[in-house]
Amino acid sequence: MNRRNFLKAALASGALYSAGGLPVFGNIARASDAAMLSQRTLVNVMLYGGPDFRHLFTPAYNSNTASYGYQFWQARASAHSISQSNTAYQDRWINNYHHVTDGANNFGILNRCGWLKSMWDQGNVAIVCNAVGGNSRNHNHCELVMEHGNLTTGPNDFDRSGWGGRLAHAAAGNVLSLTKIPRSFCFGPHPFNPELHNNSNLVRARNSRDMSLFTAGPEHAPDSLTASITRNMENYYAAKSRELSPDSIYYRFIALERSLREFGEPIEERLQSIPVPEAISALMDGGLSNKYFGEQIRNLYDSIVCNDIVSLRVASLEYGSWDSHKDQKDAIESKFEDLFGTGKALDTLYQELPPVTQDNMVLVLGGEFGRQLKANGDNGTDHGRGNSMLIIGNAVRGGVYGDMFPESELEILEERSSDIKGLTTFDQIYARVCDWVSANSSLLVFPDQSQSMVEAGVSLDNLFV
Repeated sequence: MNRRNFLKAALASGALYSAGGLPVFGNIARASDAAMLSQRTLVNVMLYGGPDFRHLFTPAYNSNTASYGYQFWQARASAHSISQSNTAYQDRWINNYHHVTDGANNFGILNRCGWLKSMWDQGNVAIVCNAVGGNSRNHNHCELVMEHGNLTTGPNDFDRSGWGGRLAHAAAGNVLSLTKIPRSFCFGPHPFNPELHNNSNLVRARNSRDMSLFTAGPEHAPDSLTASITRNMENYYAAKSRELSPDSIYYRFIALERSLREFGEPIEERLQSIPVPEAISALMDGGLSNKYFGEQIRNLYDSIVCNDIVSLRVASLEYGSWDSHKDQKDAIESKFEDLFGTGKALDTLYQELPPVTQDNMVLVLGGEFGRQLKANGDNGTDHGRGNSMLIIGNAVRGGVYGDMFPESELEILEERSSDIKGLTTFDQIYARVCDWVSANSSLLVFPDQSQSMVEAGVSLDNLFV
């Protein structure tokens, strides 16, 4: 390895993201044991592309042709790859969905989602219906609105902060980006300009097993060029730290190098004694249809066992390609199974976590918009507006929040581009999550929430136990 490539590798391995100060460091101890999650933590999973939750949750089949439970199946038969017949609707409902109720709604959960059904049965799944953010049906714009948690975000407001970054800042901890590139959700608040952001509470953990600066490992001979360059660079920074005044502008580089080592080395040491659980490794090796999401689950597991070091309060994950204009059944059911199936991503993660950690973690899953009420001519569904949002965790008061299948939708079912009406804005849901993570933080994260809306007759104040 030549000097230029060495420097590139050293910089690329750094976990601290961008400028504006350094993230909050936790207890930089060399303890080998995994740390319990002692602080309430949000895990946000962005399902970009517009996931169709009406495919995940369906109304019970009803033979009455005037009922919602009949007209839904009739309008969406092609998206479920079934024929237009009473027998086909009924068979699909009976054979492919778990039948559940909340007392007011009889509905189905896709039977490939066994873990989600189990969590529902335990009372740990909240389905917030008719949720909405952006109304443009434009992927990029509505993603920004959702991730910023800001209904005023325009299509070109890329530099604003995200609600996850604002929450981490309010909770005096860090947001860990477990994706290839940090999402806007992770960007923290700028100290004086609301149109800009600051990343001082953001840690990039694209590969949690490579968080420290490059060092020569046992695979490098002590007298090799790589080992020599490593020692020389460490000695160089150590010498410069003694020579330069802390007031020097160049001392910033010395401080950053030291911080990177102090941050990365304890993580590396901790994880060397804690192998990736076999079940989680299997997710990255064919256990999921999306290997990349398996890698994020590994990153999340590692972030949790190192939460005392990284000051974890918010984690950011993503799962894409939900834009199901064509052949929807084949396009999205494997994705739902990846997320919610028995032995799949979230089930496997939960099985590896102790109860106290589960109790201190809440999952939020949603996409930038929903799909239209009626299937299109390509066996799929087109862009809609309203959708459902899922809040999952042991601390969640499970149930359905909002009108799951509004009868008023039947009146517009034959209208062109009819979709779910948005009645509860994203920020109202997120605000309750923020207050659970850190008391009264929603006032800082969403100062304008009083101007947004909640569906009539719905209270989100009891979303958590």
